[in-house]
Amino acid sequence: MWPSTSRAARWLSGWVELLFPPRCLVCGKEIEGLTPLCSGCAAEIRRWEAVCQVCGVGIEPGLDLCPDCAVEARAFAWARSIGPYEGVLRALVFLVKYEGERSVARFLAREMAELAEEAQVVTWVPPDPVRLRERGFHGAEILGQEVAKALRLPGRPLLRKIAPSPPQVGRSREERVRAMHGLFSATKRGHGEKVLVVDDVFTTGATASEAARALLDVGFGEVGVLTCAHTVGKE
Repeated sequence: MWPSTSRAARWLSGWVELLFPPRCLVCGKEIEGLTPLCSGCAAEIRRWEAVCQVCGVGIEPGLDLCPDCAVEARAFAWARSIGPYEGVLRALVFLVKYEGERSVARFLAREMAELAEEAQVVTWVPPDPVRLRERGFHGAEILGQEVAKALRLPGRPLLRKIAPSPPQVGRSREERVRAMHGLFSATKRGHGEKVLVVDDVFTTGATASEAARALLDVGFGEVGVLTCAHTVGKE
């Protein structure tokens, strides 16, 4: 008699794990459990001791704001990131952004959810239509869906991109801000709901501010931002 479907699945899974044990997606070391990272790589993710109360970048303990937020108004109320865009964290962002690795997105989302302030609905920075067609998935949406699950909140596509944006790598802060101005619109009107916007990386805050502004303009309430990482210096 053949084993039941569930027993056969467990039997097959056991053989697969024996022949192909799970390995860390960053360094390749054999690991146990459901995490995509070994303990060594997980420990290498750097966290800041103190962060800007607005944009979430690392600052000296005792200060409240970074130099940019001290002089520049932001449309979003707050933003937080796991840590600086470097090393292991940068590698994880690449796996989500360019390969759509769901297990990594789930791991990052749990870390991001720990940083979230009060919200009623989760959304994400919308995809560039051209890049979405090329990749077939959108990393920010995958992250947003996983953050919504972690926070037990509804995840909704509340934003659309009006036109493709030019590549931002290598551009100055002023050029990034100008390129993003007016690039998003809301897909529905709000009624004062607090929104959490998810993206992969926070660089100048231009994307986050434009996303927040589009939501505020149609009646949504306070907008917070969660990203995997925050760039430091030139990118």
